[in-house]
Amino acid sequence: MSQKPLEPQPDEPFTGPSDWYKYRCRSCNHTDWVEDIVVDAFPPDAPGGCPPLVCPECGESFSYDSSEPIKRSLQHPDHTI
Repeated sequence: MSQKPLEPQPDEPFTGPSDWYKYRCRSCNHTDWVEDIVVDAFPPDAPGGCPPLVCPECGESFSYDSSEPIKRSLQHPDHTI
């Protein structure tokens, strides 16, 4: 069975897929996917970069892990159906 492409409906322009960025804590090694709406809400650490965030586990620096490609999804990439 094939899946339908992820396309927003014309009457629902903000329900399309999000870009998800893999973040990793340098202190406790916690990782998680962060949605583009959060990443876009803060200034980047460098032009064209991603903002550093606060680790939800230990409160230290939570940074974009560029070794993982950005994923486009309607829901959290680790969410299982």
